Amino acid sequence: QAPADAPAFIPSPVGEDMIHAFAGDPLSEIMRLVLCEGPRGEGKSSLAIIAHLVLADTLIRAGLAARLPYITAICRDTWTNLERTTLRTFMELRAMGLPIRVENGGREAVIEQDGLETNRFFLFGLDRPADADRLQGFTCGCLWIEEAAPAADFSGGVAPEALGIGATSVRQPGVPPRILLTQNPADDDHWTVHLEET
Repeated sequence: QAPADAPAFIPSPVGEDMIHAFAGDPLSEIMRLVLCEGPRGEGKSSLAIIAHLVLADTLIRAGLAARLPYITAICRDTWTNLERTTLRTFMELRAMGLPIRVENGGREAVIEQDGLETNRFFLFGLDRPADADRLQGFTCGCLWIEEAAPAADFSGGVAPEALGIGATSVRQPGVPPRILLTQNPADDDHWTVHLEET
């Protein structure tokens, strides 16, 4: 039961399903891939951040707090688009009372609760295909690709190489490995549609 003065995040029924799909049964699988698709402004990024909090809380409740922080690499087509939307979502949630600290010029976001760092997000703008190489050697619990599919005149989408390279970074010891894709509805021939079918 949350205290009466705690900030409340009440997802839609579909949003709640997405959170459970991301955070549910966290210790029973080798890898879980979650695709959250919907129109712009529907709260996909907020849901993703809350899902990360729920997963960290699940680890705490299982007596595994020593494995935190849960580390996430967030990839998007450009650094500018990360600043315009994803980083802004972190700021909006902070204004609602979520204990978020932004560091390293906006390249990292940290959530700390009761003196425990539960989540740390690293933001990667993939302005050029070669930028995906920066994920090599990186270690995280989750690879989160934001707007993998292009959005009309707003985002160019993310190349599939980011998934291929980034998935090898999902190797943080002792935490549930996740790949998360949040995006606008994709065209039938987009690589995320083929991935989902596979």
